Amino acid sequence: MVHTLILLPKSTDPQAMDPFISSTDLLKQAHGFRSFKQSEGDIMSPLGPAPFSKVFEISFDSQEDVYAFAQSHPLEGKDHLKSLGVVMLIYDVNDM
Repeated sequence: MVHTLILLPKSTDPQAMDPFISSTDLLKQAHGFRSFKQSEGDIMSPLGPAPFSKVFEISFDSQEDVYAFAQSHPLEGKDHLKSLGVVMLIYDVNDM
């Protein structure tokens, strides 16, 4: 399984992500799509204040599914997300 984390900095108004959130219908119809989750409340860290105000998590069955979706639907608003200082991480996971 492949997860994507999208981390929104505290310095950014969470409503700035509304265009991204409203465009997830295509994502949810993609082959291999598993889930789309959004954090609620404050982001916490035992290491001190977290630098992020919101976390989005997207899961797919495989890297191939992620790449197929990315090629057929280039990330809408990629430049907008960059301008917000969003951090995006894509990684494989396995059950332990």
